[in-house]
This record gives sequence, C-alpha cells and structure tokens, in this order.
Amino acid sequence: MNQTPRLVVSWALVAVLLGYGVIQTLITAAKLFTS
Repeated sequence: MNQTPRLVVSWALVAVLLGYGVIQTLITAAKLFTS
C-alpha cells in the first residue's frame, strides 16, 4: 500500500521527461525544416 504513490510519482516523472524530450525533438525538427 505504501509503495503505490511512489510508483505513480516515478512513472509521472518518466512520462514528463519523455514528453519533454519529444517536444524538444519536434521543436528542433520544426526549426530545421522551416529555416
């Protein structure tokens, strides 16, 4: 029972980092294609 919140937080952190990485990649690609 005590382990569940920590698991949710760690997965949320992973999701945020992955999402951030994807967004950065898309921004970089957009800059490359539009320039």
